[in-house]
This record gives sequence, C-alpha cells and structure tokens, in this order.
Amino acid sequence: MPFKEAFDREAVEARIRDINDALGILKGILSKRFEDLTLYDKLSIRYLVIQLVEASASICVRILLNAYAETAEGFPQCFARLGSKGVLPEDLASRLASAARLRNLLVHRYWAISDEKVYESIKNGLRDFEDFITCVRRFLAEGKGHE
Repeated sequence: MPFKEAFDREAVEARIRDINDALGILKGILSKRFEDLTLYDKLSIRYLVIQLVEASASICVRILLNAYAETAEGFPQCFARLGSKGVLPEDLASRLASAARLRNLLVHRYWAISDEKVYESIKNGLRDFEDFITCVRRFLAEGKGHE
C-alpha cells in the first residue's frame, strides 16, 4: 500500500531531525566516562532517551497508520509490528522495542533507574536509531509497505 500524503513525509522528516539532534547531543555526552558525568549530564541522557524513543515511535505510529491502516497498543509493540512487516529488520525492531520499554521506565518509574545502566544501554544502542532512520528513508523511497 502506498505511503501517500506529503504531509506525512514532512512530519516524518521533522521527527528524523529530532532524532538526529538528540543523537548529536548524546554522542557528546557519551564521549565522557560515566564517572566524569555531572548530574546535569545524567539527567540530559534520560531526557534525550525519551526524546529519541518518542520521535522514533511517532514515525512508527505514522507508518503503521498511513501505510497499513493499523495501530499499536504501545511504543514497544509499534516497533515489533514494523519488524513483522519488514519495514525494520526483526533484530532492530526488538532492540527498539527494548529502548521503548526503557523510555517507559524513565517516564513512569524514574526513581528505580540506574543512571549507569541507562548510560551503558544507550551508548550501545545509538546506532539502532541511526539504522532506524536508514530503514524509514528506504521505506519512504520505495513508497510501499513490505507485506
């Protein structure tokens, strides 16, 4: 099914810019050792993880709705659905679903978060968001779903 509306493409590109902005800031912060991070760095990491996931999930929801006329019950499921449709590789979809669960913890159970675990998780997972952008752009260029 074609990905039809120009508005959707513009909205997706705006979220890609948000992802790239967050990635750029995170790369700077993550270039430091965990022991050298300030409280502000740690809080910035938390916020930027939320921003990354929400911008990516916004794209995910938009693709599911406009290309497949489907919805997802939550961010983790949204990424899994794009994996099952071939928009994302299954392993990438699984890692992004895990990032979405981390976002949920940051938003809803922030007092139970280990900043060091968040640091390690996102340091190892930045590439996943870059790969997500590549997959989304490929999907948009093809202009169709992968059913």
